[in-house]
Amino acid sequence: MAGGQAISSDTRIVELLELLANNQMGAQAEQVKQMCEYVETLEQKLSFMTEEIKSVRQELVSMKEDTIARHVKDSLQKTADVLQKQCDSLKQQIKKVKENICGRAGKIVDAAKRKGQRALYKVTQVTGMKRKLAAIKDKVDRAIDRVESLEKAVEECRGQQGKDQQAETPIPCLAVAEPQVEYGAELFEQYQREHGAEQMTEAAGRTVTQEVEKSR
Repeated sequence: MAGGQAISSDTRIVELLELLANNQMGAQAEQVKQMCEYVETLEQKLSFMTEEIKSVRQELVSMKEDTIARHVKDSLQKTADVLQKQCDSLKQQIKKVKENICGRAGKIVDAAKRKGQRALYKVTQVTGMKRKLAAIKDKVDRAIDRVESLEKAVEECRGQQGKDQQAETPIPCLAVAEPQVEYGAELFEQYQREHGAEQMTEAAGRTVTQEVEKSR
């Protein structure tokens, strides 16, 4: 399958749908179509997720460290990196399932050309792949939730930065003592290894909230 090609455009899927339609197997054809739409929807979600993470990274780069604690910024950047790796992993999982679906579809088409309609009943080998896609969908939805949490944390930082700029109040006047680093680089990496991306995103959000509260 060519990179980036929609699964519904793959010749093996197109041929399978044609054979199903020609053999009065409309219900099975509809199941194959729905599964293809399912795959394409997941791909669209991951594409959107990639763009959102890219936007967050650009936002973080534009933030000045005189109005956001360095360790907070580092935490948010590390969280964005982890989420991007997770997104890339999910893309690979979907790609593997797509190749499997199209490969099975091709084998069924070849068998149907040799043996006739009875070979088409093996289409369940294709439609049965939706269970694997449903498991991936759960992971995608959770990852998108974490990206949204990260975006909210960054927006909170941006909002505080705007308030500081409007007040034209230097950071030293807002804090009596140096903020304690809750998640420094080493601690953050350890937290990531022990708890994973979901808890890490929440931790980054809590760190942002705490730092904003300190500076108010």
